[in-house]
Amino acid sequence: MASFRALTASSSSSLFLVLLFLASGGQAPQQLRVRAQQPYGSAISDCPNQHNASGLLGYFCGAGSAPSCPAFLTFNARPPYSSLASIAALLGADAAGLAAANGVAAAGAPLAEGTRVLVPATCACTATPEGRFYQRNATYVVKPGDTLLIIAKDTFEGLSSCQALQAQGLRGAAPETLNASQTLPVPLRCACPSAAQAAAGARFLVSYLVVEFDDVSAVAARFGVDVETIKDANRLEPPYTILPNTTLLVPVSAQPNVSRIQTPPSPPPPPPVVAPLPAKKSSSHVGVYIGVAVAVLAVAAIASAGAVLALKARRRRAGAALATGELAKKDGKGKGNDTNTTSSGFTGGGEFSLSTSEAFSSLSVTDIKSSLKVYTYAELRAATDDFSPDRHIGGSVYRAAFNGDAAAVEVVDRNVSTEVEIMRKINHLNLIRLIGLCHHHGRWYLVTEYAEHGALRDRLLAAGAGAAAPLTWAQRVQVALDVAEGLRYLHEYARPPCVHMDVSSGSVLLAGDGPRAKLRSFGAARAITGATDGAEEALFTMTSRIAGTRGYIAPEYLEHGVVSPRADVYSLGVVLLELVTGKDAEELVGDGVGDPFAALRELAEELDGGGDAVLQRLEELVDPALPAGSCPQDAVVMMVRLVERCVRRDAAARPSTGEVARRLLNLSGVSAVSWRNSPESPRSSGSGKGLMY
Repeated sequence: MASFRALTASSSSSLFLVLLFLASGGQAPQQLRVRAQQPYGSAISDCPNQHNASGLLGYFCGAGSAPSCPAFLTFNARPPYSSLASIAALLGADAAGLAAANGVAAAGAPLAEGTRVLVPATCACTATPEGRFYQRNATYVVKPGDTLLIIAKDTFEGLSSCQALQAQGLRGAAPETLNASQTLPVPLRCACPSAAQAAAGARFLVSYLVVEFDDVSAVAARFGVDVETIKDANRLEPPYTILPNTTLLVPVSAQPNVSRIQTPPSPPPPPPVVAPLPAKKSSSHVGVYIGVAVAVLAVAAIASAGAVLALKARRRRAGAALATGELAKKDGKGKGNDTNTTSSGFTGGGEFSLSTSEAFSSLSVTDIKSSLKVYTYAELRAATDDFSPDRHIGGSVYRAAFNGDAAAVEVVDRNVSTEVEIMRKINHLNLIRLIGLCHHHGRWYLVTEYAEHGALRDRLLAAGAGAAAPLTWAQRVQVALDVAEGLRYLHEYARPPCVHMDVSSGSVLLAGDGPRAKLRSFGAARAITGATDGAEEALFTMTSRIAGTRGYIAPEYLEHGVVSPRADVYSLGVVLLELVTGKDAEELVGDGVGDPFAALRELAEELDGGGDAVLQRLEELVDPALPAGSCPQDAVVMMVRLVERCVRRDAAARPSTGEVARRLLNLSGVSAVSWRNSPESPRSSGSGKGLMY
């Protein structure tokens, strides 16, 4: 039977080759192409849409497909999956095999964040109610705060999809039925070579996770394969756009070299320069070559003259448009910015064009240029030393210097129209300021204010590990007050009112002396229109697209899509708790099942009664990295009570950001010494036995 199957497969391949030979007019092709192997799935955030036109339910298999095959996945190491052992546990892989494939002696050894890991996997054609799909099955225990999108896009980095998780993990049930501690089947995206790919020499398909700055050519170079084979294997059509956190099938003839795929990707290259044709050594045609050279120079001169005329005509058209108000300001306005016109690329540089303004739904070029600087890509390259790794801050953010002034440049592929509309209108000390932007080769570059001390989350974790000086209690209260004041400005003073919807310790940056806190990450922010002034109850809207960071997402937003200022208050409460404890939100939320803050609520209720046992629990709650003498007991009691109110499940029971700011201001206005010695303090007599230092 095995011999018969092998003979059948061999006969099918031979027939395919004969047909292909005849179709090419009897000329054997230099390389066999694979047509329409699998559709590329780009709609990774379109969770409510259960279509499979783009293969998001899984890569197809069917009659004639291989029942199973060896395959490879890629995965990017990051906490808490920072070793091959933890990655193997997440993906259901063999740790020893993972170590061998990546040339690592010990699977438990820590990996640098962002290290790309090669994961050997057996891929099988699996029958599901939605159809037959290639996949590798893993399991995952759901954590509090998880959503299908968070699991697919963040935890598994795009090796699965929210559509597939709902169809197979939840068996088609609504996403709201997802429960903490639930064991969820996770179909990982993989595929087997088709007969055409096998005939072309492909032995494996790699499910490659796309990262920032990747393009098809860069991925092909990583694996040493032809670009066309990747385009064909994924049904890619011009302009061949690929997005982070999606999988790209790469046909390879041998096991990939892990050292090649771990090379960091480069930023998008500048437009290619056409090199002159090399001269031949033969001297018998010198005259012909000279004639050709003269002709080429003549053509170049004519082309240059035509380009100059076209540029002048373009500028005349732009001037006419400016005069009629179609593109920018009316005559007589903004003359002081004329010196920056060419450097901004609006008319001379070509980086900012009508196609750019079309990316915005309600924001015109006039609005952009009146409030923001428009940079050319060349200016950004110069300011970041060509996006040097030494300038890399984290994620897709780079430190830049414009005329000696520090700034941050974030590279994004998402639609930034809403984000820019909000950020260009806000002006507050505790909100990161948007300085300018650039659009180049389909990517957006947002230039923002630079915060030299980095993210609050990193500072807290580094202090806990002894790698950085811990923030004092007074500094933590000031940071908390800064975040609350920034949110209060968005909720009460911005016009229209806005909600941030992604408040976390990672979105809080530290800058200047103090340090002072500034909120960033406005990608999920929403402006709420039609609300009545002064009536915060009216400030809400609904959405089916859940965004945010696990551990910080308010229950009503996660379960029902309710967007309101009280959702920001919930997230702020989690940040306040991080400031008190020094622990990461995932660690805090992961301790509870159902209500993650049940223990905190119990402690807050017992504070009125006092007692040594309660005080001991309060002491254990506080970050041990806090400097001695900086943390008064009564202030911690007040902070714990405030946090408990902020993280209540009932949104209406939470305080407003204005009230949170007022209570924090009361804390920040009193020194640690007067807190400890205050006669009004119910425990100032030393009943805490030295508690809180």
